[in-house]
Amino acid sequence: MRFIIFLFTVLSFLAPSISRAETMRVILTETKGVARITSTRPFSVMSGSRRISVEPAYQVAEISARRGIVINRNDSLQKVLTLSPERGAKLFVNGTPYLGAIIIRVKNSGIAVINEVELEQYLQGVIPSEMPTDWPMEALKTQAVISRTYALYQKRKNKGNDYDLPASVLGQVYKGDSVYNSRAVEAIADTKRLVAMYDGEVAVTFFHSTSAGPTEDAQERWGIDMPYLKGVSCPLDFSSSYFSWQREIPLADLENALNQMGVETIATLAPFSYSKSGRTLMVRILHAGGETLVKAEDLRRLLGYKTLPSTHFRIDSFGKILKISGMGWGHGVGLCQWGAKVMAERGMNFDEIVRYYYPGVTLERY
Repeated sequence: MRFIIFLFTVLSFLAPSISRAETMRVILTETKGVARITSTRPFSVMSGSRRISVEPAYQVAEISARRGIVINRNDSLQKVLTLSPERGAKLFVNGTPYLGAIIIRVKNSGIAVINEVELEQYLQGVIPSEMPTDWPMEALKTQAVISRTYALYQKRKNKGNDYDLPASVLGQVYKGDSVYNSRAVEAIADTKRLVAMYDGEVAVTFFHSTSAGPTEDAQERWGIDMPYLKGVSCPLDFSSSYFSWQREIPLADLENALNQMGVETIATLAPFSYSKSGRTLMVRILHAGGETLVKAEDLRRLLGYKTLPSTHFRIDSFGKILKISGMGWGHGVGLCQWGAKVMAERGMNFDEIVRYYYPGVTLERY
């Protein structure tokens, strides 16, 4: 009896530290066409807890939508299905391998394909996609902590939605198991479950490639007022190939990009307002229809992020060809990855790097 009481006491003490594994729901694609799901072994197709038995066992499924989800030309009449691989197997979506399950939802007359995967496994598809894996280990650990934190923040923010975040630059770039890398796995394992916290809440850990000057105040850029996102000095990223850049953009491309905003036959374009870090906040456009003010971030999105790598730019000349000089790559908020690389090379630990770029946060385990 004493042993049973002792065992119960020990288990009660340990219980708070045992948490259910966090999972992420990442939207991979949304299409009105066909998604091809394959596996090296048969996989199950479930509607809730009920198996859909259109075929005895699936290894290839061509999935689309009609009245419901269509599997290999058979209409299941279901709006949501979960595809689960056998233990040790992987599912491939249009040729790309993913760990975990695949959820199919009817959406906008098509289908949304969502990967449901454990958070630590999700990071295995993020870290090599967001940072070169031959960089210093402390830089990779830094990326692991902030990517884990960002994912958890988005999960909390999007609670109740069909998915937590996209697999693109609009969330974090995620390429599933196709980018598996042992150094990334090591960085994830060495920082297991560590996240950045501020005032008892998961921090929002934005990051970008190259700051080329002070990092940005998130309040100026997006109206997000966080004490740890006010911007810091970042003088170490000069070895980045995007520290400075030039672009030549045909005027016709600019007009096509801005046409959806009612901008036609542009006469001039110039920066209109700046942030305290020197980046453009708004651009002023004079055109046939009058004057239009456009957020610099929207101009980047419409032209393409590779065409306009950052909002830290100036107009060198305006004519049939728009010539632009700029600095940095990305929005400039939060961690500068190239700065983190140099800090790691100079001997700083990942926790020091995280606390430098997000002043006031603490590192805790979720």
